[in-house]
Amino acid sequence: MKILTIAATPFFSDRGCHMRILNGAKYLEKFGAKVKICTYFSGESAGGLDIEKIKKVGWYKRTAPGFSWGKFWLDVKLIFLCRKAIRNFQPDIIHAHMYEGLGVGYVAKSLAFRNVPIVADVQADLEEEFRNYNRHNHVARWIFVWLSRRLINRCDWLVLSSENVRPHMEKLYNRKDKITIIRDGVDLDLFRNIPRLNRDEEKKIEEIKKWKNGQKLLVYIGGLSDNKGVGELLKAFSKFDLKNSGWKLLVGGFGKDEKQYEEFVRQNDLGDWVYLIGKVKYFSLPAYLALADAAVDPKNSSSESSGKLVNLMAAGMPIVCLGSNFNRERLGEKGYFLDDFGELGKTLEKIRASEKIDYNLEDLSEEKEIQKLFGIFRKLVNRPAL
Repeated sequence: MKILTIAATPFFSDRGCHMRILNGAKYLEKFGAKVKICTYFSGESAGGLDIEKIKKVGWYKRTAPGFSWGKFWLDVKLIFLCRKAIRNFQPDIIHAHMYEGLGVGYVAKSLAFRNVPIVADVQADLEEEFRNYNRHNHVARWIFVWLSRRLINRCDWLVLSSENVRPHMEKLYNRKDKITIIRDGVDLDLFRNIPRLNRDEEKKIEEIKKWKNGQKLLVYIGGLSDNKGVGELLKAFSKFDLKNSGWKLLVGGFGKDEKQYEEFVRQNDLGDWVYLIGKVKYFSLPAYLALADAAVDPKNSSSESSGKLVNLMAAGMPIVCLGSNFNRERLGEKGYFLDDFGELGKTLEKIRASEKIDYNLEDLSEEKEIQKLFGIFRKLVNRPAL
């Protein structure tokens, strides 16, 4: 089976959506499929996958998530790259990630005059994504939310990453029997065989160990923006009796509010207790998590899933997070849940140093989730199960 994966994003970057695309392609190839990924010009290499990129657009520099008018030109270029791939690669299935990928895939196959089934893979309602990432861009929000609600019924199957968004999508998608939840699984191979770090990363790890200085370490690695809850996390942590709490906070990642957080740490003289380490490569993630005594996912309750949660579970760490339905479903009684960030200090007091938690990962392996996805592809192209 040949699968054309459309990633209308600077793949690969160290973001949750990109991990979903990467692991999906990786495991589909393990099952014998041939996967070609069409994406934007920027982004890093991703482990031997077949990736075709549009030609470089010198004036476009953005890598953070969220809407940008400049992306429209990149999507036009991506349409023609995908049209070429459909003609030459001759895929059996188009796997389109996000609403942009669905739009690109639908137009590209129409221009190629090929009736290739499209499976759309989305994480949330587009209106919610605009509220999270582009709250003030009202014109773009109106246009593209309107467009997404007409595009969604152009796909042959709808894949969602969380049950939380299903009730809403069932109102928009006409074929409720063709909606499937494919959760973000954990790449157990990554945590069983931790990749070797390069010299710069080894140096950074040693610097963190020295800065930690025997204290307990709480870690957050992910997008650096207020919609991820990072601003609230920093404010809550700054209100501790830091000299006596025994905890320090390690923050890794990048995003639109990164400079704002650096300034907050500087203005509040938090350098001894809060360390912003910048971008952390996905393949190096286990090495950084191994430094910590607990992890925090401060993301507010929403219809989106949290791909980072399963990685924290694979590391066997105590996990502090808000008590959303999604978080409670994933962590069960083993999570440390907050009603609000004011409870962070009391919650951390409950966590013992070097505490390890044995999460049940049996049903969360990436392999099992992608087997479900592969089953959908086989149905659409009328191929029997292996």
